[in-house]
Amino acid sequence: MAERFIAKTKRQTRTNEPFSKIADEFLKFQEGKGNSKETIKHYLCGIRKLKKFFCWMKYPENEYYSFTDQQRYTKGGEVPISIFNENDFEINYRHYLLDIEEVSDITVCTHFRDYRAIAYWLMNKGYIDKREIALKNVESDIKEVYSDSEIAKLLRKPKVDCSFVEYRNWVVIHHFLATGNRISTVCAIKLKDIDWQDGMLSIQVQKNKRKTRIPLESTYLKVLREYVDTWLTDDNGEFVCEYLFPCAFVNSPEQMNRVTLGRSIAEYNISRKVSKTSSHLFRHTFAKHWIMSGKDLHSLQKMLGHSTLDMVTHYANLYDVDLIPKVEESSILKDYKQQSKIGCKLRTRRK
Repeated sequence: MAERFIAKTKRQTRTNEPFSKIADEFLKFQEGKGNSKETIKHYLCGIRKLKKFFCWMKYPENEYYSFTDQQRYTKGGEVPISIFNENDFEINYRHYLLDIEEVSDITVCTHFRDYRAIAYWLMNKGYIDKREIALKNVESDIKEVYSDSEIAKLLRKPKVDCSFVEYRNWVVIHHFLATGNRISTVCAIKLKDIDWQDGMLSIQVQKNKRKTRIPLESTYLKVLREYVDTWLTDDNGEFVCEYLFPCAFVNSPEQMNRVTLGRSIAEYNISRKVSKTSSHLFRHTFAKHWIMSGKDLHSLQKMLGHSTLDMVTHYANLYDVDLIPKVEESSILKDYKQQSKIGCKLRTRRK
């Protein structure tokens, strides 16, 4: 009896602690699980969004928008975690995201996944009441991938006197289109990861944390070999840096981060008169071209580094509208009708 009373009192004390303190514990727990820096950063963004929501709940709208971001985060972090037990918490949070932040349904789902992860962790710790948190399924918009004319502009070889950054970005575009790798994976590739003899690339960093090897097509291998020999190798044939795509300074030992590379690629695209600037859009372009070429989805799953076929199937569903020409080309009925017309003409002539 005394033990239950102590446990209940301890739980009540914890529910009165500020969200900011508990959020720090959650992040440390995620780090302890060995989650990637990108995952931790993603959860941190979700925590900040919740803090802004809590601040909006505590203060009138006109006062809320007079706060700086730091004040919003601080004031939102002062809210006790018992706030998660309030009735209609999810409804109010969704209302805030849609009507106050004015984000899309897809973005709402993203924030709710972060919130659900935090809430379930609190439930497992016994800090808040247990309940099921459902996510609304929202269909993704069909991505407008890079067109053939845009790809041609981006793949036009730089001039002989170009800068290292321009040449590097030109090769990065080749890499995106040849592999479908995520930008975080591309940033982490080291020169030692390339097996030149077998034409294979060892992927060390992936979202699913699995290391794998993928083939590199011959066209890209030639581009890659010329790039490495020209820019990343000294007169003795030794590599002058560790990473395949280093920063502006070729001999920089530091790994280029995804934000820096993303901005650099965006600037490169604009310089080539291509309005699309998303690096992730190359991944969609790769997936669409693979699907439209009639290649199997299991191989695409391995190339893209997905743990299951779900996302690959999603790509196939997104781009099924482009199967119309192929359906026409392989139409049994059309072939049958054509044969029927030939037969009709022959019968007409015989008469």
